[in-house]
Amino acid sequence: MKLGELREKWGKRYDAYLVWKPEFVSISDLRYLTGFSGSTGIFLQTKNKDYLIVDFRYKEQARKEVKGVEVVDIPYGKTQFEVLADILKGEGVRKVAVEGYTPLGYVKSLKKHAKGIRFLPVSGFVSSLRSRKTSEEIEKIKKAQEITDKLFDWLLNNLKPGKQTEREVAFEMERWAKSNGAEGMSFEPIVAGNERSSMPHARATENLIPERGVLILDFGVRYMGYCSDMTRTIWIGNKTDEIFERAYRVVLEAQERAINALRFKGSRKASDIDKVARDFIESSEFKGKFGHGLGHGVGLDIHEAPYLSPKSRDVLRGNEVVTVEPGIYLEGKFGIRIEDIVIAGKGEVITRSRKDIIRL
Repeated sequence: MKLGELREKWGKRYDAYLVWKPEFVSISDLRYLTGFSGSTGIFLQTKNKDYLIVDFRYKEQARKEVKGVEVVDIPYGKTQFEVLADILKGEGVRKVAVEGYTPLGYVKSLKKHAKGIRFLPVSGFVSSLRSRKTSEEIEKIKKAQEITDKLFDWLLNNLKPGKQTEREVAFEMERWAKSNGAEGMSFEPIVAGNERSSMPHARATENLIPERGVLILDFGVRYMGYCSDMTRTIWIGNKTDEIFERAYRVVLEAQERAINALRFKGSRKASDIDKVARDFIESSEFKGKFGHGLGHGVGLDIHEAPYLSPKSRDVLRGNEVVTVEPGIYLEGKFGIRIEDIVIAGKGEVITRSRKDIIRL
């Protein structure tokens, strides 16, 4: 049970553990721990009890969504800080572990109302639980990716080079996704043509989709809270440039080598997976043109642990769901990135979309 595992992580050093989700901030620890999908709330775990504290707006929703955790309403006229202080004092709590992303101002307010109680920053207690996915979580990610693959097929049949802007394509992607089973996009789609494709996180603009050249599409959807993520780089026009073809083959080979490295027994350092792809690109004519990490975990958040990068300290033990997305970026010319979702340990590729050079 994830709540029992969480208590084991902090129980020897602290008296309680606190997660606060600010409104409209995309941190999904609260939903992971409780099942509550509202925009804000507080999770408090003590030695013997688990609490979800919500205001009036969410009390009915919380009672429908949350099982095995006591839902506490914030009475009208009281603040969340007063309610928290009452619980902490009632249980004799002296030291509370608080996730390090909690704003300093929030912690100061807690200290003001709960005098004599220490609030101490910690990091990664929940993310370490979230990194390895259950079979139920994997099925939701697979469904999200299935919708994403279908969206890509739709795009290939409906793109209008020279007639649609990047923003128009991004809008149509979201409309299609919501009409075909997705809650929405898991992030703002990247739609970038020609020289703009060399910016890994280019935002869609009013530029027209090129009538000839490179188009990068990086997108994903959300299904039952879980995300998908994929990137495909396509060529618009009949004849591809030779340098594009060479770079594409290098990126594809680097990705396949990294995916093969994700088939393992026991454990592997996340940085080692990154090194497999990076070393291959560095040995090619495109040395120095791959400047970001190889990938990241995907789940309730589009970016979560573990991280596949040269400096990552994460260790893969199997059932982590990660992206594998090497790229080559030639400033002022074009960029190429190919991204799939893979289950670590098994090396199972969830993404089903074709990866050969696609010419529209």
